Amino acid sequence: MPIIRVITAVNYNKQGNVQYVRWGLANTDTNRWAVAPSDSHVIHVLEALKYGEEVWTVFVDGDKVLPGPRVQAVKVHPGLKTIALMHTEGEEPKHKLEQIAVF
Repeated sequence: MPIIRVITAVNYNKQGNVQYVRWGLANTDTNRWAVAPSDSHVIHVLEALKYGEEVWTVFVDGDKVLPGPRVQAVKVHPGLKTIALMHTEGEEPKHKLEQIAVF
C-alpha cells in the first residue's frame, strides 16, 4: 500500500512564490485519500523533500483529476527556497506549476 504526499492546490504570496499548499496523503493502490488534503505552509513541503520524501502533484482538467509530476526544492535567492515541478531533461513539460489549482 504505497502512500504518497500529493499537492492539489497552491497559494502564492505577493512576490509570486508559493507560500501555502493544499496537500494530503494518497493511497496509490486505491486512488483514495489516506489523509484528506489540508492547507500547510510551503516550509512543510520543503522539510519533507529535505528528508527524502517524494511529493507529487495532481491537476484538474474539466471533470478529470490527472497525475502530475513530482516537486523539487529550488533556491529563489540566498535564504529563500520554494517548490517547482520536476521535468525530464530534454522533454517538453506537460504541466506547469501555474496550472495547478489556486486557493
